[in-house]
Amino acid sequence: MTGTERHPELERGFGRDGISGLVDANRALRARDVSRPDPADRAAAEQAAATALAKLDRPRH
Repeated sequence: MTGTERHPELERGFGRDGISGLVDANRALRARDVSRPDPADRAAAEQAAATALAKLDRPRH
């Protein structure tokens, strides 16, 4: 997209796209690391799924 004399292209700085000034490479990597489930999280999810399906009286596939 290009700007015109009447509607010049605005500079994409902090606030323009709403996130460019908030996220850098270190924060992105940290967010990725903390959002990954560990084995305990997976076990809790499996147990919760089994409990929910048992309440519905359905087997887990």
